[in-house]
This record gives sequence, structure tokens and C-alpha cells, in this order.
Amino acid sequence: MKRIIDPVGIFGAGLQRVEKPARYLGGESGSTVKPDAVLRMMLCFPDLYEIGMSNNAMRILYAELNALDDVACERVFAPAADYADLLKGSGVPLYGLESGTPVADADILAFTVGYELAATNILGIMDISGIPVRNADRTSAHPIVIAGGPAMTNPAPYANILDAVWIGEAEDAFFALAAELVAMKRGGASRSDLLSRLQSEPAFWIPGKTAVRHVYDGFSEKTYGHRFPIPILKPVQDHGVVEIMRGCPNACRFCHAGFFYRPQRLRMPARILEEVETQVRIAGHREISLTSLSSGDYPGIFRLLSILNKRWSAEGVSFQLPSLKIESFPLELIDQVSGTRKSGLTFAVETPLEQWQMTVNKKAGIDKIRAILSQAESSGYRVAKFYFMIGLPLPKASLSEEEAIVEFLHEVAGISPLRINVTLATFVPKPHTPFQWSAQIQPEEAARRIYAIKDALRGNKNIKISYHGPFLSWLEGIVARGDERVGELLIDAYRRGASFDAWDDKFNKEAWLGALEAASFDPNVLLGGADLDSDLPWDSVRIRVAKSYLKREALKAAGSELTSICKDECINPCGSCSDELSVPKKSIQPEIDSWFAEVEAESVAKVLPSSVTDATEDSLRVRLLFTYTKTGRAAYFPHHTVWNILASAFERSGVQLEYSQGFNPAPRLEISEPLSLGIDSLDEYGTVLLRGKSRRGLSITSLVEIARFLPSGLVLGGAGFIEGYEGKHIPSLSKLHWGSLYRIDFSESNLSSSSLAVSLRALLDGEPKLSGGSVVEGADTSINLLLPLGGKRDLGLQALFLAAAGMELRDSGVRVTRLEQYAVSSLNTPIRYFDYFKLRQLNN
Repeated sequence: MKRIIDPVGIFGAGLQRVEKPARYLGGESGSTVKPDAVLRMMLCFPDLYEIGMSNNAMRILYAELNALDDVACERVFAPAADYADLLKGSGVPLYGLESGTPVADADILAFTVGYELAATNILGIMDISGIPVRNADRTSAHPIVIAGGPAMTNPAPYANILDAVWIGEAEDAFFALAAELVAMKRGGASRSDLLSRLQSEPAFWIPGKTAVRHVYDGFSEKTYGHRFPIPILKPVQDHGVVEIMRGCPNACRFCHAGFFYRPQRLRMPARILEEVETQVRIAGHREISLTSLSSGDYPGIFRLLSILNKRWSAEGVSFQLPSLKIESFPLELIDQVSGTRKSGLTFAVETPLEQWQMTVNKKAGIDKIRAILSQAESSGYRVAKFYFMIGLPLPKASLSEEEAIVEFLHEVAGISPLRINVTLATFVPKPHTPFQWSAQIQPEEAARRIYAIKDALRGNKNIKISYHGPFLSWLEGIVARGDERVGELLIDAYRRGASFDAWDDKFNKEAWLGALEAASFDPNVLLGGADLDSDLPWDSVRIRVAKSYLKREALKAAGSELTSICKDECINPCGSCSDELSVPKKSIQPEIDSWFAEVEAESVAKVLPSSVTDATEDSLRVRLLFTYTKTGRAAYFPHHTVWNILASAFERSGVQLEYSQGFNPAPRLEISEPLSLGIDSLDEYGTVLLRGKSRRGLSITSLVEIARFLPSGLVLGGAGFIEGYEGKHIPSLSKLHWGSLYRIDFSESNLSSSSLAVSLRALLDGEPKLSGGSVVEGADTSINLLLPLGGKRDLGLQALFLAAAGMELRDSGVRVTRLEQYAVSSLNTPIRYFDYFKLRQLNN
């Protein structure tokens, strides 16, 4: 019989001691549950839920794998220390969020890794799942453990940890391989059979085998849609992502991604518009990032943004271009990307002097920056962000690196009154780049340069300096450039307590210092640089950029010589192009231009008819009162999370909401009084201000559609339109709130219900602000507590229970449910909200 982990059933009130327990409960709208699938894969992003749920690779992999017959792909994230301790202390293994299946019971555990410092989290996830961290210790009873992603292009440190490493993009070869594994399992294939098939794939690396990066050639016409769970907790990057270009035409010599994703591939604009529609209508996003490594190099980017803004600005949708190269930045883009949220412009300068910029092959001239800042200021921007790297392999100059950065920032501060936020990072020479042979500066030297910059700018209140920790960058370099010995270093550091190494507040430096001291090799040797003819630990990985090309670029860097961008008439062949795949051909550019011309010749309404709205309808507004219940796993959702979920569900169902004004517009939605985590509620209320056609057309059927987008545990009840306030202010739910009726169940507690009832009555009788409250004992082991809103925290449910029982509610073993909520009537007595308001019922 299959094991299934139900954290609410297993841990109960113990979840209240965990920070953000919703991370671990699953049940999101849009989750794909396939209990009877032949092949079960655990897809893991080795960081917290809020980080992983905003990762685009996770979205693509999850959707495409679950689209395959008989393949179940479940999400797994790294548990924070408090939940990891709860799992370990209870002997409960880590599990997939979709079905609760233990990770160790899956066929494959697959990590998608974007950052080298996720290494100890990878080990921690395997360990807490009951999977040996060394591949030699795993048996037929364990899943196959694989990984992929841009941080895995030097897989050597994982030679004794992972079973195989995928090099390159997953589409579409990895999905075809997964389908083949299903057929093999149906035929009775064993774990070793499946592993042998994986290892035979050209893109999979194992020790002693050369892997060749897989490049997806169908990107231009690909339609991804949105087939990913809607996050319960707000992700760190809470916006829609539409990839407009993959690969980059530039050749910045420090940029690993620029070489890893070659060649440049353009997404056709029609597919981009479809994807935006999906992100708004299905995913419910109002901020959309048009992503690529250099979005300004997308041909027709201004025309694309113009079309998108005409289509979506009336609905409060804004667009951002997170990666713009300064020299190719069209000034007219500033107004197009500002939209309703002017978050600030980003300038990745990297290094300030012109000769140094030629060394790294990335120009960022001060004149262009001056023009951009001037236009940004007039467009209402308030912040400019600048990024610099220290420790780049640069030629000597009259100024030191830190002095040049300070001088550059003083000049920028004199150009514009915009607030300047500066981020400094230590350069980490990455594999498969022209700087892969370069040395990395020691953390002490990096810290000296950073503090020199901070000290020199301390008196300028308009410049704020932040930086990445030099020691962390040094560790990143060790993992990025290490060999098999680094794998043992990782295991030792993890055993000593290292985890979440990319988090300043979670980083355990002592664990790493102990592991480094005990290491059988000197890590400094790995970072000390190498001769251009040296063998490198990652030589068995071919990313389709020739090592001879990288050598030529390294020599050009030494002479501060520029390399031109990739184009049809290639004069700097790198090896990434082939007969099947190359930089955009001349046949593609006219196709994109023709599409833009056709769209601009017509109205946007003809391209996307749903953009047309009736001005009269749009001006109509009405407020809807609705009820919902919050039970089971939803009882552990924070109050603001429930608000986000409900707002998203309304919008994803097509209901038009009124938005607030200001810098960060939000839906005009209110929900009733918050509850402590872990308390079920059978009587929650919300009001929402509707606009446009939703004011007339909302029906009971509409509520059913909204309910489709709610996670497990949140259930919509009745609803009605509030009337009788024409020209008057409608009172808020919080202003009307009188109190609540709670049921306190003692069936699983050692406390006496009758004794607690006596204590609670005494407390209610002794507090005038709780007048109207009462305690009624039930026929079973429960009591009903009618508790008015006392106006102070020490008169709330938690405080009263502590005073009556002498212990915290979460430690008592009782189960509390809110049965009803009340508004205050004109007689200052409790009345149901649906009785307080004059309501017009919804259409059938």
C-alpha cells in the first residue's frame, strides 16, 4: 500500500509552531494530481517554496511532464530548518506537494539548479527524504537522482552524488525521454534499466562520458500556456513571465548564461501576445516581465510593447523588461515599460572604465546613461539601480577598481536627482566562458575593495550601497570550478550544519570553515587561475561553444579588443550554430517585421477582440458581499495570503475588479477579521468592488467559475449585491464587526471542558468590553464561546484561552472552529452580515 503524507493530519497544531506552514501543504489551484501514473518524478527546486514557485524552469518542466500520459510530476522544495526538524523528530520523510507521496518512493528525483550555492540544500533534501547522498550507497529501492540547469555545467563535484546530470534545455528531448521511460516501466524495466537508458542519452553526463548540450530548436513558435499551480504564498517574484528571446547576440566575456544559451532564438510576436493573454487571464498576473538575456536586442521591441500597452493598460497590466543592455537601450522604451508601476531602471555597468568595458566586451557609456536618466526622470522614475563586479581580470589603469567605481558613481549622482541603489558583487569566473582560466580574488581582498567603496560614498545620502558577501562568492567559485574532491567537501559541510548557503540569515559559516579546514586539498588552487592549454574539470561537457573560440576571446580580452554581436553574416564562429539551428536567419526578421506591420495597420481590437470594452459599462460599479469557509489546510493560510488567493480567483475567472489608485494599485477587496493559524472557520466574509460588465453579468454560475480557482480548503458560499448606499459610503466589514461564535472541541485534549467553561465565564463577566459574550456547554466534549470584539489583543481568543487554561491554545490539544461572525446592529447587538445589508441576489 502506498504511503501518503498528510501534514495536517500528522502534525495538527504542531504546524502552528512552523513559520509559514502553507509552504508544505500543497492543494493549490492548478495542481496536477495523478495517483495512478506509471512513472512518478519529484521535481525539486532546492530552495524555499516562495523562491521555487517563481522559477520559470519549474513551470515549464512541471507543465510538459504532467502533459505526458502516465507521468506524474510533483513539486518538492527545501524545507526551512523548523519544518525539517519537525519532519526528522517525527520520523516523517519529505514528500511531494501534489499527492503526499514520499520523495523516496518516486522513480526519479530531479533537481533544477540555477545557483551553485544550492549544493548543500540538494544534499539536505536527499537526506531528509531517506535517500543516501552518495550514489554508490543507493539501491534498487531508491529513486534515480538527476539534476540539470545552468549551475550544473560543471558536474564534476557531483560525480559521487548524482546518478546523472542533464546538460542544456529540457525541451523537447527530455520529455520524449520521459515518455520512453514510461514504456520501459510498463514492460517491467528495473531501476538499473531506466538509469542505463538515461545515461545513454547524449545530453546526460556521467563520469567518464562526454555530454553534449541539448538546444531546443522549436522555441520561436512554442506556446507554453499556463499549466502550473497558483502559489498559495506570494512568490518573491510575483509576476508573469513571458520569454521573448532565448540566447543572446552579445558576447559579454564574463556571462555564463550568454554562452550556455547560444545561439540567439527569437520568439514570434504572435506567440508572445498569446502568452501574455494566458498570464493575465489564466494566471491572474497584472505585472508581466518580458524576459531574455538582453530584451533590448529583440527586433521590434518598441513596437511589441506599444501593442501590448494598448491592449492591456486599461486593465492595469504593466510590462517590464528586466534585462536591458545600456548601449542598445532605445530611449522611447522608458515610457512604454513604466506603465502603472515605475519600479526603477537597472544599469548593469559591471565595470566603469571604457578600456575595462572593452576587456569584458560590454560597453556602458556615460553619455548613454546620462540620456537614459534624463528621460527616466521626466517620466516619473525615482530610482536607478547600478550593478558592478569587483575582481574582474582587467588591465592596469591609473585608478584602482574601487576608485574608478567611486568616481563613476559621483559622476552619475551629478547627472540626476534619482536615488541611486548600487549592488557590488565579487566576480566568479565561470566554466565555459573566456574567463574560465582567470583567477578569483580572495574574500579578504574583495571585502577590502567593497568597504573602500562604501567608505568613499558614505557622505552621499542619495547613494545606497549593498553587496553580496565575499565569502559566499568564494564558495560559489569553489563549487562552480571544482572537481570530484569538492563533492566530499560539500558532504562534510552539510554534515556540519551547512544549508541555505545563499541566505545571509541562514548561512552557517562555522560549518564551512570546519569543512574547509578538514579538506584533503587546498581550495585556493581551484581558484588560482590556469594556463589556456590546461585540462579543466568540466572539459567532458560540451555546451556547443568551442574551447578554441573561448581561448580566442580570452586573448582578445587581454588586449581589450571588442567582439561584435552575433548576426547572420558570422565573422566570429563559436560553434553553437549548425545546419539545423543558428542565429536568426534573414527569413525570420522579415516575418517579424511583416507581422508588426500587419498588426499596426489594423486596430488592436481585430487582433485581440476581447480588448474592446464598453465605456458605459466600464463606469458602472457595485459591491459584492460573499461568504466562504476556510478549513483543513486552508486554516494554515495567513490572512493576507487568503486575500491574495481570493483576488486572484476573481480575476482569473474573468470578473472585472475595481483597483485602488496610486503607485501600486490593488483590487478593492476586503475580507473579514483574521484568525490565528490552525483555526477552521465556517463563516468568513468578503466584499469586492466590481466594475464593467461584471456589475451586471455576475451570476451563480460566475461563483462556480471563481470556485474553480480556489485551493483545497477554501470554499465559496452565498453572495449578493449590496444595495441602498447610492451616493453613500458603504461601511467596511472590520468597522461593522461585533464578534464571533467559536466551538472549542476537547475530544483530543486532556483539559476539562466544564472547568474551562467556568473560567471563561468569569473572564467574560469581569470585562465590560466583552459584554454580550457567553459560554454554552455542549452535550459532547465541547463548548460554544460567543466572543465580542474587545478592541484589544489581550481580550482576543488566544489571550482569553491562555488566561482560562494556563497554556497556549496551540499547546492544549483542543480544536477550535469559528462557527459564525456577526456585524453590530443599530441596537449594538450582534446580527448576521447578510441580515445587516440590503442585498440583491445574483442571477441564476
